[in-house]
Amino acid sequence: MHTHFEGIWVPIVTPLSDDGVDHSSLAGLARYLGDQGIAGIVAGATTGEGALLRTGEQEAICTTLRAAVPELPIVLGISQPSTDVAASMARSLAMLRPDGLLVAPPLYVRPTQQGIQRHFEAVAEAADLPILIYNIPYRTGVNVELGTLQSLARDPHIAGIKGCGGTTERMLRLVHETSLKVLSGDDSQNFAALCLGAHGVIAASAHVLPSWHVHMLELLRQGRLEAARRTAVTL
Repeated sequence: MHTHFEGIWVPIVTPLSDDGVDHSSLAGLARYLGDQGIAGIVAGATTGEGALLRTGEQEAICTTLRAAVPELPIVLGISQPSTDVAASMARSLAMLRPDGLLVAPPLYVRPTQQGIQRHFEAVAEAADLPILIYNIPYRTGVNVELGTLQSLARDPHIAGIKGCGGTTERMLRLVHETSLKVLSGDDSQNFAALCLGAHGVIAASAHVLPSWHVHMLELLRQGRLEAARRTAVTL
């Protein structure tokens, strides 16, 4: 489990045609993003129309991406209210050998923190892959609390978190009080999150001018805050 969850990741959109996924356009978009220096791709998650894909389409998307950008790590999304279904889906997707899974807590059912923890543990056990926790409470109805994340971080499968809808204080605590790789998932907060120590972002906005996002992060890593700020404002 050596996926490097840092840098600029793109939750790639799924180009669609009347008959389903437009695999030619998907491959072309992936190659374009890869040429701009991004760190990796998330496929079939919320930005990638994951909830709308037909049976087998996420697997086909992964196959297309592997062929188009073999040098880039690919993470696949799972957002299911049922733990059993999520674990079964994880086992199936693991056969494609993705570099990780981006997993949301059970949406709609609003489980307890213990239930949330067991959900992630079950998916991790089923897949035997690195897991990124997708905390997006304004979509799922539940927040993965810091204590739950600290407990989950003891599992070697749980590699990081994509955080959405949080505060500056929460971002700081995630960075300093957990061993997880912390990735910002709110584009409007990405610059601030990186300044606070986040390891990277999963940014839908990086579909547009991805090289600028990459350049902004490089400037921050060099300590050139003012130049990075000017780049962020341009974005």
